[in-house]
Amino acid sequence: MAVAGKSLIAMLGARLDLAAPLAIVDVGANPLGKPVYKPLVAAGLAHVWGFEPNAEAFAKLAPNPQATYLPVAVGRGGAATFHAYPASEMSSLYPLSAASIGYLGHFRRHLGQETQSRIETRALDDIDQIDRLDLLKIDAQGAECDVIAGARGKLAGAVMVIAEMRFYRLYDGEPMLHDMDRALREQGFVLHRFLHQKARMLNHSQKARVNARAMSTQLIDGDAVYIRSFEDRSTWGDGQLRALALLAATIGSHDLALLALDTMVARGLARKSLPGAYVDLLPQELRA
Repeated sequence: MAVAGKSLIAMLGARLDLAAPLAIVDVGANPLGKPVYKPLVAAGLAHVWGFEPNAEAFAKLAPNPQATYLPVAVGRGGAATFHAYPASEMSSLYPLSAASIGYLGHFRRHLGQETQSRIETRALDDIDQIDRLDLLKIDAQGAECDVIAGARGKLAGAVMVIAEMRFYRLYDGEPMLHDMDRALREQGFVLHRFLHQKARMLNHSQKARVNARAMSTQLIDGDAVYIRSFEDRSTWGDGQLRALALLAATIGSHDLALLALDTMVARGLARKSLPGAYVDLLPQELRA
């Protein structure tokens, strides 16, 4: 699904009458690619609180007036062992599983390369600088459930969670997709969509003779989008509706964004013309 263009984000920002920039918390802010929320930050519509405990990855985070970065490990709170690997994106509170990697035939170069250290994790609920939360994005290499468990208070007002969900275990002891799904549903969130899914080709004798990309069938993980249940919209605050419309547009969930705008129109929070103006700015392939 096509993501929102700059003009669409700018139009929403101008017409939604935000009381304050959206509050985005990014746990595992390692800058390996463009974060999905980047258009909101570029438009001045969001402030990011980014957490990255790996020193090498933290040093690569570019200063931004719309972002506050902290070299903090977020989790349940308390002492933990941090497994730092030469490839910073593999670092985790959990050790890589030799059995899993032996089956997959990938990631072998990381085994036995970690440096272990004792660290103190902090629960998001204990970080006073963050007084509210609209979007929680988590890429914590297996520690996603720990982050969720330590953020129950702040998640009570959030409208969206984007988290890496593990389909096949990479780390010993890490929670799996059913664990994270249960943790989020207990807090009122439901699965909305996947932004992407990652799969690998299993190791076999004929690997040199086949197209590995086309034959990658073993699912590893994917970024899952959860939203606060929207079935009973009467329980939603006006600010939450505005946040959902912007976030849904940003990730390309345009039907969800339009439903949020329709709800705002019904409440008298937006002009009746706003949903139509939204569609006018969609890519041609999405319009009838």
